[in-house]
Amino acid sequence: MAQRSPYLKDWRLADVIAALTVMGRYPYSSRPAEDWADRLDIPRSGTSWRQVFDEHPEFFRVSNEEEGWASLRLRHGFDRTYSVLRQRELSFEELGQISPESEAYKDLTRRPLTPEEIESLTQIAISLHTRAIAHEGERRWLTPLLFGLLGTVLGVVLQAALR
Repeated sequence: MAQRSPYLKDWRLADVIAALTVMGRYPYSSRPAEDWADRLDIPRSGTSWRQVFDEHPEFFRVSNEEEGWASLRLRHGFDRTYSVLRQRELSFEELGQISPESEAYKDLTRRPLTPEEIESLTQIAISLHTRAIAHEGERRWLTPLLFGLLGTVLGVVLQAALR
């Protein structure tokens, strides 16, 4: 039996879009999953942000550590070239001058997403939500048909057995 899409949960699309927007623009690319509640409030579609993130691996990545650092997959794919203190990406030359033991190195993170990138992820979430609703509708239509067919087959088998 196919699992029901997490996009069909009440308020799920709103939670996913909120997380994409906030996590995409937040200066740091990751933080413990439950600490995102400071920025996102409590999720309306699940018991925790960790649950929401775990149910949507197409957008979110959660580390295997106990506190589970969460980030957007897209941001995780970028190199650590963004300086939070300077609020910009550093050039190759600037990066070469930073020692791995320095505070400036610890300040480096993955760059925030552009508004266009966030809009693209949002459109993907809306599309996945729409597809989940359409798929659920197809299943509802098919169920009565299959039960009707099963009833007919059982009726024929019972009639043949009783003769």
